[in-house]
Amino acid sequence: MKIGIDARCLEWGRGGVARYLINMLKIWPKITTKHHFILYFQNYIPDDDFLRNPLFHLKLLEGPKFLRSHRILAEQFLMPNQLKKDNLNLFFATWYSSPLMYPGNKTIVAAWDISYSTHPKHYSWVHRISLGYFSRKSCERAAGVVTCSDFDAKQIEKYYVVPSKKILTVYLAADHRFKPKPDKKEITRVTEKYKLPSKFILSMGVIHNRRNIDVIINSFEQLKDEVRNYSLVVIGRNSTQPHIDIKGMMKKMIKEGRALYIPWVEDEDLPALYHAAHCYICTSTVDGETLMLKEAMQSGTPVITSPLLKGTIGGHGLIIKNPENIANTKQVLRKAISKDLKRNQRIKNGIKWTQNISWERAANESLAFLESR
Repeated sequence: MKIGIDARCLEWGRGGVARYLINMLKIWPKITTKHHFILYFQNYIPDDDFLRNPLFHLKLLEGPKFLRSHRILAEQFLMPNQLKKDNLNLFFATWYSSPLMYPGNKTIVAAWDISYSTHPKHYSWVHRISLGYFSRKSCERAAGVVTCSDFDAKQIEKYYVVPSKKILTVYLAADHRFKPKPDKKEITRVTEKYKLPSKFILSMGVIHNRRNIDVIINSFEQLKDEVRNYSLVVIGRNSTQPHIDIKGMMKKMIKEGRALYIPWVEDEDLPALYHAAHCYICTSTVDGETLMLKEAMQSGTPVITSPLLKGTIGGHGLIIKNPENIANTKQVLRKAISKDLKRNQRIKNGIKWTQNISWERAANESLAFLESR
């Protein structure tokens, strides 16, 4: 088969979608040689070694700069002609939507979540259209849809009316670089680099309203006098809509030396950040999956999350019954810091559980799904 792949996410900030695609592109050539893959880029082709494989043909989209400067414009107006010229057997749209002027029966769409459609108030009108509208239309007409949790699969089936037989749920894995054995020199380097406190609760990831960072901040502020040796570290780009002034909320605690807000960190520093943290917290009222919980668990760092994300950690963490409630969150934070008698057992169970999830399994299931369409 000649399979086209939207690889533009490799040009952008490499979050969960890029990590998925990177691992697929590393593993697929090891398990098959019968397919030829054409990878499409928008503005430049990254210089990663794994892209230099005989099975891969790397292509830049051609067209006016103003179209190539916008994701959705490049996708909808430049991609269709290029895909038709290349006479593909199948196109894999990895970033939520696909060109609507390209046949749906030749397209697989990866919709990692559909919060743009289910919770539009959390996004600007531009994102409601470029992600919400185009994602829904793309999934409705696609030959198949890939997602990353049972919850998201049910959402796609319910809101986009996609039959369950057309949906593949792929369970994402933490990369091998996240290991339970800490590198003490690396922890010291990262601690000094970001001026981290000696003991802290870590909240890390792109900050959306649905992830309740404001509740976490308020909960810790009420708790901080009880746990004087601990601080709160929040890391992530503030993408809240309506806007929440995260740094402003933390200003008093930052001045007191009890909190730290870092908008962005180097990807290479993530393993040491997990190791340095006493625990990692990530809650949501919308997401059915977040890869960072698995990264923390595989690193041997205990996790705190919400009922919606309980499945992604196999139940091996502390659960906040209502993540939008300050009292509930405060109670669990207190337990994690001072009364978590089962902490060591949770760490062991978490490490063991993450070993059952692998990128190799995800790659085999994804490729089999593409071949079956």
